[in-house]
Amino acid sequence: MVSPFVVVWESTKACDFACKHCRAKAIPNRLPGELTKEEVSNLVDDLRQSGVKLFIISGGDALKREDIFEVIQDSSKKITTAISPSGSKIDENIARKLKDSGVSIASISIDGPEEIHDNFRGVKGAFKIASKAVNSLQNAGIPVQINSTVSKYNVNQLDKLKETILSFKPVSWDIFILIPTGRATKDMMISPEEGEDVMRTVYKWREEGINVRMTCTPYYVRINNELGNRPLPPDIKYGRRSINGARGCMAGNGYAFISYDGTVYPCGFLPIPAGNIRERKFSDIYENSPIFKALRNPDDLQGKCGICEYRTVCGGCRARAYSLTGNFMAEDPFCLYTPIRVRI
Repeated sequence: MVSPFVVVWESTKACDFACKHCRAKAIPNRLPGELTKEEVSNLVDDLRQSGVKLFIISGGDALKREDIFEVIQDSSKKITTAISPSGSKIDENIARKLKDSGVSIASISIDGPEEIHDNFRGVKGAFKIASKAVNSLQNAGIPVQINSTVSKYNVNQLDKLKETILSFKPVSWDIFILIPTGRATKDMMISPEEGEDVMRTVYKWREEGINVRMTCTPYYVRINNELGNRPLPPDIKYGRRSINGARGCMAGNGYAFISYDGTVYPCGFLPIPAGNIRERKFSDIYENSPIFKALRNPDDLQGKCGICEYRTVCGGCRARAYSLTGNFMAEDPFCLYTPIRVRI
């Protein structure tokens, strides 16, 4: 059986924030058609049986669901469960309830110092809210990962971003480079040249001992190799796993995303439906959907990605390729690398 390592569930599209780059295009109130508590329980049974290691509850903001603590209590007994809330509702009491429910780790998004973060998140005071959430979770004994999205709003403030994140003392830091999907637009993106600089900066930070990694930036595998580390070895069973803070594109290849209504996608940034768990088991969709099969076959990649020596360990960002070209298997326009076969 082929199974992903990580599955993310978009528990709701409801959220109190209005982030400029929101993948979910979140709205203030819950939509009809959300998966029920019972449907999620059945889903988690399927995930556990098929070998999934980590179940991440995302949103919107999961805490907009009244039944979320019951959902977590159920899922955490079966599979390692993490939560990625907006942070807007987390105080000491909520943090303790999350801990008691069985949450293993929580991630909170912070994109820079107060002014930058508030601007990007669309709510004045968002930075103070996120700070309170981080402190409350840590006080409750829940490890906190901080996620940061690099965009045109903060790419020139990387040192300030680093200082801000490290002041919270997270267990880990995950950096994303913005993908133009959801509410994010192409004019919010950094340039490919800036992307190369960001990746080299992150490499330097890791050399300094900072526990930072990159997601949705598969080219960081190549940067690691160019700067002295070997590229990620292919891993057939679990897709492209993280080594040295880098991993290739995991969309449908070690990772999958399930929307609020049960629709399955290769990742949250790649809006191509592969099926719905209300009609078929997730494990069947993941193993047999033509979309997932294509994403797991590097020989199906097109353009320079298809002939690149890094195709089995990088593969380009399939969501970025789709958002910029309309073809999820096309070469990734964000990558500046010229493969050896092209040079020859």
